[in-house]
Amino acid sequence: MRVVSPFLIALLLVVAPDWALSQDYPSRAVRIIVPFAPGGATDVPARLIAPKLTEFMGQPFVIENRTGAGGIIGIDAVAKSAPDGYTLLMASNAEYAMHPAIYSKLPYNLSRDLVLVSIVAEQPMLITVGAGSPYATLAELIAAAKAKPGGIAYSTAGTGSTSHVLTELLAGQAGIKLLHIPYKGGAPASTAVATGEVAMSLIAMSSVLQFVKSGKAKVLGVMRSRRVPGYTDWPTVEETGVQGVDDSIWIGMAVPAGVPRNIVTRLAAEVSRALRAADVRERLGALGIEPVGSTPEESAARLQRESARYEKVIRAANIRSD
Repeated sequence: MRVVSPFLIALLLVVAPDWALSQDYPSRAVRIIVPFAPGGATDVPARLIAPKLTEFMGQPFVIENRTGAGGIIGIDAVAKSAPDGYTLLMASNAEYAMHPAIYSKLPYNLSRDLVLVSIVAEQPMLITVGAGSPYATLAELIAAAKAKPGGIAYSTAGTGSTSHVLTELLAGQAGIKLLHIPYKGGAPASTAVATGEVAMSLIAMSSVLQFVKSGKAKVLGVMRSRRVPGYTDWPTVEETGVQGVDDSIWIGMAVPAGVPRNIVTRLAAEVSRALRAADVRERLGALGIEPVGSTPEESAARLQRESARYEKVIRAANIRSD
């Protein structure tokens, strides 16, 4: 008769609870914490895929907007939650790839406490000005900024946001200095451009598109290497002569570290499945949002690349928030 080693028995006792937990996942409602207000660039993709995840996985996936401190409060809640797959995070590349270089005293360690499940979607960042702006092209705006360093104010979704870091990246590549005016989110930052409170903004397409369509704002450039389908009259930044920029805002799903691997991979697969649904793609496309649906491995690799890239920009621009 074969004798089972005590070590193997002990190992099975350790892993069996997690294995059993993951086999019937999910068996109750799952929270998706969005650390920003409803209607923003992070919230919209979450609300579009949540009903599909509910349908595919047989339990409610419920959005919870837990705002405050530039997203830190909501992220901290996820990082400190039980690693069982019932608390998920939807956040942007600002929180994942930029905040660690901006904040010296975050209450969590992103690389230790969270695991990216999937990069869900990304969208272009648009350089916009008000309809009454004297600048008809990005080249004209850059020339004015060079003539008066710090004299042109730009709005962002907040200090340390994607719009903040990428505007400083643009300024560095163009050789100009701008004046940063932070707002509490992409919506008020876009409104500030449309009403003339600030001269310009580099903001997510979904935040500013309503003002562009209504004629209250105009687009001078797209922060990508290719033009936006359906809006091919918008030039890319590189076409205006500024090189070294091909950046976007992306939204990713994460879970606390320690969630069983088969739950992580299943969530990634179901997110990708949700993003293939025709109605989801149509609604995202109307906002200029591109569905992605990467694997955990692909997500981690992209995060590592971009974190190193943006840390250099953040250091050069001296972007700090504490």
